[in-house]
Amino acid sequence: MRIVKIFFLFVILKEVVFATSFSFESLEKNRINVVAFVTLWCPVCIKTNDYLLSLAKNNSEISVTLFFVDEDIPSSIIQTANLKLISISLNDSKEFGVTQSVPYILVFDKKSELVKKYNTFNEAFISRLINNLKNDLYENGTLPPEQRIDLWQKNRF
Repeated sequence: MRIVKIFFLFVILKEVVFATSFSFESLEKNRINVVAFVTLWCPVCIKTNDYLLSLAKNNSEISVTLFFVDEDIPSSIIQTANLKLISISLNDSKEFGVTQSVPYILVFDKKSELVKKYNTFNEAFISRLINNLKNDLYENGTLPPEQRIDLWQKNRF
C-alpha cells in the first residue's frame, strides 16, 4: 500500500513540475515571438535549440520561448529577458498543437498573430520569415495592403 501511495505522489508531483502557466495571450507585444517545443536528445531539436538560442542572443527585438517536452530545463541554458525556458509534459503540449513530433515551432508577428507553424526545423525558411517580419512585411515578403501602391491605377490616367 505504501508503494502505491509513493507512486501516486510521484505521478502527481511530476504533473505539477511540468505544469505551465503559459498562454498565447502572454506573448510579448510589439515583438516577433518564436515558440518552440523541443527536447535535448533529438538531433534536429539540438540544431533548433542552437539556432534559437543564437537568435535570442543576437536579436533583442525577438522573444524566444523554448518548451522542453517531458524534460527538465537544462542548467547550461540561462534564461534572459527575451529567452524563456519552460518544462512541459507531453499531454500539456498537446493543447498547444504538438500532435506528432518535436521540434514544433510557432512564429508570431509583432501583433501576436500566428504566422507560421513548422513541424520540423529549416534554418533558411525560419530566417527568411523572421527577416520579413522584422521589416514589417508579410511572410512571403510583400507589403501589407495599406502600404502598397497600385501602379495600375497610378499610371492609368
